[in-house]
Amino acid sequence: MDGSKPVTVDIAQTGSLTRALATNRIPGLDFLRALAVFSVLVDHSGAFIGGGPGLFYGATGVQMFFVLSGFLITWMLLDETQRKGRINLRAFYLRRFARLMPVFYAYVLVGTGMLLLAHKVIPWGALAASLVYGLNYYQALNGAPAHFLSHCWSLAVEEQFYFIWPLTLAFMLRAGMRLDKGIAALLLSVWVYRAGAQLLGLASDEYLYRALEMRADHLLIGCLLAVLLKQAHVRSWFEQIQARYPWLLLALFAVLPISGAFNGNLNYRYSVGYIIEPIATTLLLPLLIICAQNNGGPFARFVNSSLVVKVGQASYGIYLFHQLLLYSMLTRLAAWTHSPLVGFLIAVTILSILAHLSYTYFEMPIRRRLHPRT
Repeated sequence: MDGSKPVTVDIAQTGSLTRALATNRIPGLDFLRALAVFSVLVDHSGAFIGGGPGLFYGATGVQMFFVLSGFLITWMLLDETQRKGRINLRAFYLRRFARLMPVFYAYVLVGTGMLLLAHKVIPWGALAASLVYGLNYYQALNGAPAHFLSHCWSLAVEEQFYFIWPLTLAFMLRAGMRLDKGIAALLLSVWVYRAGAQLLGLASDEYLYRALEMRADHLLIGCLLAVLLKQAHVRSWFEQIQARYPWLLLALFAVLPISGAFNGNLNYRYSVGYIIEPIATTLLLPLLIICAQNNGGPFARFVNSSLVVKVGQASYGIYLFHQLLLYSMLTRLAAWTHSPLVGFLIAVTILSILAHLSYTYFEMPIRRRLHPRT
């Protein structure tokens, strides 16, 4: 693909993937968000021995979010470039601020207030780092004890990427670079760098797990997918693969827990697992979109159901709030119901409702006020 001339989706083409990608809200992605956040909740709840069954590893959920974020941000930036001839960086950063920061700062304020009222220790260092979205490096260098902010390292990774990537993409487009080859080169560099750091003992597990330069490939591979899907023949290839091998989507989903089961071996995790798992997520993403677009079957109806869509929409809030609320609710509900599973399901339901209320009555009004075109 010529990086200086991104190709837009031709709506006139009849392929289901083409039609799906031309919509304002791409079908199937809310399901992936819901699955990702549910994986985190299962893993972090402590209600399941070993962190949870099957797909439900927290690290797998975080990887899904990273891949999806890289894909969507790049897809929208390339669309904007095609329509307007350039990337409006000011508008992009305003959209990101309106989407992510108000509810995050509200969460930090509420969590800090609760600790003050309970006369508990406040992690001031982590608090200061989180306010400038540097918590991932703070934890990488100082450790990551559990507290109400400890999960926000992944938000810091995404914010740092959101700041750097539009500038990098704008430069690549202006220089007329081949985006696919350029991103592939960056991916290869991260893979070699991370594997070398692990195998040679040059970085700690905390640093390898949280630093942007060690996880950038999980976002970049989503960026590469967005670039490739701008090409009609790539979309057509995915449509043919889905039609010919309908079982492939499930096979790719199965790769995630199989690989994740070996991630206790750090040499495997950072040299192999963190390559295989994002690749599998990237390949299944367009196949999932195709299945969701062809809404004749029960799977597509479930993926597109209003419940799944609402959970996907509120997934950021669910992820953000869960560290403060989930465990305390689960402990009380499990004692009340005499069942960790029932207690977990009720706690997740309450958490999801609170997050959806936040999304509807707090986050979206602020987004509309700060950026009316959102």
